[in-house]
Amino acid sequence: MLIRFYDVTKVYPSGATGLFSVNTFIRQGEFVFLVGPSGAGKTTFLKLLTRELIPTRGQVLLKGRNITRLRPNEVPYLRRSVRMIFQDYKLLPNKTVRDNVAFALLVTEKPRKQILPLVKEALQLVGLESKAMMHPGELSGGEQQRVSIARAIVGNPTILLADEPTGNLDMETSWDIMEVLLRINKRGTTVIMSTHNALIVDGLRRRVIELDKGRIIRDDERGIYEGEAERDAVLPG
Repeated sequence: MLIRFYDVTKVYPSGATGLFSVNTFIRQGEFVFLVGPSGAGKTTFLKLLTRELIPTRGQVLLKGRNITRLRPNEVPYLRRSVRMIFQDYKLLPNKTVRDNVAFALLVTEKPRKQILPLVKEALQLVGLESKAMMHPGELSGGEQQRVSIARAIVGNPTILLADEPTGNLDMETSWDIMEVLLRINKRGTTVIMSTHNALIVDGLRRRVIELDKGRIIRDDERGIYEGEAERDAVLPG
């Protein structure tokens, strides 16, 4: 099993609970949606996998290793195999598309002669090879998100985490982004995506883990955005 959460609880210094007694697993190569209201624990779940957060109790295992016990100098190596994309892109405005993507490899001290071929491959995968020398401000929102995806996948990570990646995009552009994520998943990368976009979740029918108040309340292999009970509750009788 690629990922396991064993009795994971995260309580923040404020006293707020991010996750409570979460037990779950994710297999290599899965595409998993995390759904639930704001504050349900989706972002906490993702940040535990990058070791940006450490659980208050429990274990987070990656390939059988408890990543909560990593030494500080081991965390950068974890983040080479577990990458994150965000709703707001987080691109460097003064760097070209090519240099934004290359930056993810420069910080790993990869030899420069190896970087450009990997950057070219990542940009081809997201359909932006023709815009490598443009700057983020010259691109549409959807194109900027593609750059952030290319930056995350350059070097072929094991796991791609996506925190509301279509939250700032229109529906047509959102589907374009989903096609990119599905291509990445088809190559073998495990994708875990938090979202409020019911149309995408219902359309793709992938595994859905629903969180509410830090607890997993539903885990469906071919799920929809709302569980059947919730959907029945809002339909007229």
